[in-house]
Amino acid sequence: MADREMSLTEHLNELRNRLFVVIGTVAVLFMGGFFFVRPILNWIIHSTPVHHVIVTGVTEAFFALVEIDLVLTLIVTSPLILYEIAAFVLPGLTSLERKVLIVVTGPGLILFALGTAAGYFWVVPLVLKVMLSFTGSTVEPLWRLGSLLGFIIDLSIPFGVLAEFPLAAGVLARLGILNPELFRRYRRYAVFIVFLISAVIAPPEASAMLLMAIPIYLMYELSAFVARIFYRPPYSEGTSSTLPDVSKTDDR
Repeated sequence: MADREMSLTEHLNELRNRLFVVIGTVAVLFMGGFFFVRPILNWIIHSTPVHHVIVTGVTEAFFALVEIDLVLTLIVTSPLILYEIAAFVLPGLTSLERKVLIVVTGPGLILFALGTAAGYFWVVPLVLKVMLSFTGSTVEPLWRLGSLLGFIIDLSIPFGVLAEFPLAAGVLARLGILNPELFRRYRRYAVFIVFLISAVIAPPEASAMLLMAIPIYLMYELSAFVARIFYRPPYSEGTSSTLPDVSKTDDR
């Protein structure tokens, strides 16, 4: 893209074109992927400790397939979506902001995928086993398909977001925005918030809340550790810093 300043109309036209690319790609993959979702649904069900899944509504199975198809489509197209967003905003950023965005995007995608996978393959089976243990031998659990999928997604996706915290802490600390001392100062409040989040996303059982709270709090401590490693005091004119002089390197 040229370095000249674009008019508002040109910005809106560019935004419209990029939205068309994203929406069109998502729509094509969503419609094409719908015919291949059923084996994935069967694999998801068989990979859980739940043995009997039922539907209680006429459209429940259909919307379950739609939900899986939409989630998988957004995951597959996430690199394209991030590219289109970056291509639109990068020309308006300073050189330092461009470097931060480029450095964060790749590791951020990887960490999100790893966190989501950890939530699905570790947290979900663990919590399901704990919940099923309360039924005993005389009660046969029957899970609704929509409820089971919602449970899996609600537990997996938050761990993908949670995995981004150390990266965000490291970047903010490197820029001098986040002081590692804040983690120590607000640790007691963090513990309270961790259990509050666990109460919201976990089933209403003390054991399930504890299983959710432990990895969340460990991620908090890992973020504090990363922040201490990469922390750099805020840049000022009187101190030397390796941060680039944005006023000289950026003409905006």
